[in-house]
Amino acid sequence: MTEAASLSPGGGGALDDRPGKMDAAPRVQRDALRTVTYLMLFRVGLATTLLATVVVVALLQDSAESLGRPFARVAFGLLAATYLATLVYALALPGVRDPMRFAAGQITVDLAIITVLVHATGGAQSAFTFLYPVDIVAVALLSRKNGAAYVAAASALMFLTVSLLGYAHVLPPVPGQSILPWELAPTELLYRLLLNLAGVASVGALGISLSSQSRQASERLVRHQQIAGDLASLHENTIRCLSSGLVTATLEGTITSINEAACEILGMNQFVAQGQPLASRIPGLAAVLAEAGPVGSVRRHEVDAIRPDGNARRLGISVAPLTDHTGKVVGRVIHFQDLTELRRMQIAVERSQRLAGIGRLAAGIAHEIRNPLASISGSVEVLRTLPAVDSESRQLIDIAVREVDRLNRLITDLLDYARPRTDDKQRLNLGELAQEIALAFEQEKRDTEIRISVDAEPGADIDAAAGQIPQVLWNLVRNAAQAMPSGGTIRVRVAGEERSAGRREIVLSVNDTGMGISKEDLDRIFEPFFSTKSGGTGLGLATVARIVEDHKGTIDIVSAPGHGTTFNLRFPAAPPVEDTVAAPLPMVVGR
Repeated sequence: MTEAASLSPGGGGALDDRPGKMDAAPRVQRDALRTVTYLMLFRVGLATTLLATVVVVALLQDSAESLGRPFARVAFGLLAATYLATLVYALALPGVRDPMRFAAGQITVDLAIITVLVHATGGAQSAFTFLYPVDIVAVALLSRKNGAAYVAAASALMFLTVSLLGYAHVLPPVPGQSILPWELAPTELLYRLLLNLAGVASVGALGISLSSQSRQASERLVRHQQIAGDLASLHENTIRCLSSGLVTATLEGTITSINEAACEILGMNQFVAQGQPLASRIPGLAAVLAEAGPVGSVRRHEVDAIRPDGNARRLGISVAPLTDHTGKVVGRVIHFQDLTELRRMQIAVERSQRLAGIGRLAAGIAHEIRNPLASISGSVEVLRTLPAVDSESRQLIDIAVREVDRLNRLITDLLDYARPRTDDKQRLNLGELAQEIALAFEQEKRDTEIRISVDAEPGADIDAAAGQIPQVLWNLVRNAAQAMPSGGTIRVRVAGEERSAGRREIVLSVNDTGMGISKEDLDRIFEPFFSTKSGGTGLGLATVARIVEDHKGTIDIVSAPGHGTTFNLRFPAAPPVEDTVAAPLPMVVGR
């Protein structure tokens, strides 16, 4: 009474740590445990079927009293032994370490019970000799080498022995046995022996062939699993090493897989990203996919991605169809790179080139204007001292002098922008400098509804010109105040930030709660003479950008109308020094 399930052969070893690849031994152990479980279930089912058959036949023949006869008690005893053995196996199963040996023990017990049953039902003429081939098939399906041959030989030997010993009256009959082993003619005994032995031998041969084929199939399966595991490992390592984002999605745009680089770019968690719509992070993706169509591809396109923190990233994206093994399009492969820094550098380079040209032109114009302006100023001063000048003329002369002075200050600012002062650089603590600027600003604007706060990390040191960085800070704070005519809060933050290759930067952020800047004006905000304020010269932010550039820093703006503006300035951090006394900070004067 048995069952079987196929197992994979193979040598020992631990599980491979690569996806999809495993050693054969653990697989054999798992499949053998499953086979043993099926073996117990089959045994219980067969025993229950035999028990039900005996009871039903007795009831149909109106001979229920036969169930209490000695032979019936023997039969019930064999069935009870089967149930008891199965119960013992089930209790021992959780602690089994060698499922193959455990299965072999069960088959041995099964052969013994079958042999007793064959003797009790007539020996060579028993109707239960078919149970021997069942055990042979079970061992063959276990894929154990030579197992089918051993069980076939044992089955033939046990059948032949019990049949001959019963025929020779060596084995006593079971009490109440109706079919006796010796009630056969010698020729009929020989016929039945040869017929059953031929059946056992035939099933044994088929079992040996089946076992061999099963082992070969299992070996091929293990090899294919190893190849598939290597391919899966290569695929995973390749995807993991990509510095660009790679996402697969359904035709509806739902994420099915995503690599680490894509999660980092989009600000998503790799474990919760699957199942989410990709368009929630890349709003412009829908238009790109619609343009490509369900089976089309996009070679190159640029879209904006929105991170959970609200920051936008510029992505260069390409799309290709994802097909299954039949060639049917089941989704899309979306590959993208973060172009934010690249586009920022391109804008900075273009702005630097444009401002450099404007600066050279401004320097030449300023010199050409200052010389005649000095002559005009001197002549007007001489006219003021003449005795024939009346009061009305003197008033006009005062206006001329005042406008000449204003024009001179404008030229001075223009020269400052065109040729920033190249002061000797020294170590400055940007946090302390921000605190002093804030204090000076509070004194100047104490009668307004504008408040300023400073959050500065310690050790925010940079190497900079002491006369220029305060000018940068003051211009930014003053512009923030001018953007809030009805009052508001200015937040200045100074913090260190680790960049790639161990490079450290000091980030200065100036945020206001003012009117914000439109997208059209953001592209021109650092151009000389461009200003959105009445009466502004448009040189303040242009000078800030020039000073930051001269200090090998970068500057960018985050702004939207009605949501305020944030200026982010990044300077290379000063190299660490030991026992360094901070240089005294210059007196800050509002300009």
